[in-house]
Amino acid sequence: MRKSDILLLCASPRRMGTSAMLLKRIQAAAGGEIIYLPQKGSLHETVLAMQQAAVIVISGPCYINTCPARLIELLEEASLSGGFSGQKLYGVINGGMPYVHTHRHGLTCLQLFAEKNKLAWQGGFALGGGAMLDGKPLEKHMSRKKIVPAFDQFIQHIKEGSPSPDSLYEQAQTPPGRIMTRVFAKLLTLMVVKRIQKFGHDPEAPNWYLRGQE
Repeated sequence: MRKSDILLLCASPRRMGTSAMLLKRIQAAAGGEIIYLPQKGSLHETVLAMQQAAVIVISGPCYINTCPARLIELLEEASLSGGFSGQKLYGVINGGMPYVHTHRHGLTCLQLFAEKNKLAWQGGFALGGGAMLDGKPLEKHMSRKKIVPAFDQFIQHIKEGSPSPDSLYEQAQTPPGRIMTRVFAKLLTLMVVKRIQKFGHDPEAPNWYLRGQE
């Protein structure tokens, strides 16, 4: 497979985040061109790049149990445009909570898109705890002993153009117990609070959507 045949699409608005880091890891081993999903304006050029690629790898964060809205918008526009004829599609989704099932729907969206638009769905990789990496290397993951070899095997499937089974990422991630779940929840809440404060907002302020009911 020629390296130029692989399109690596980052669906995250953060160019230095975990979604981009995972694509750079794929690029280092399998080649390909990384492009970033425009967060506003026309999606025409992105759709065209997808149509012209032999292999497409889409990597993005998990927002409320599924893909970001902008990625859904891209898939809808690509479906209306058509022009696909057997391109191979792989997906990568990462989220904060260390549970595979909370992120899997993002891969399901990509699979349905492939099945409805003449692409060949080749499987994906759901990564729990990805938000905690915050763009740092995969070797920093809390379950790195299993995650790193599993993800590298996923990359090998991309290089070979072969389907990647769900069991690859499922077996690499064991759900934590009740105590660790509480620790993760508090840690992620702290991260969200700090990010809200970073942009000048008050995390203790009343919910914007509920203000009219007060």
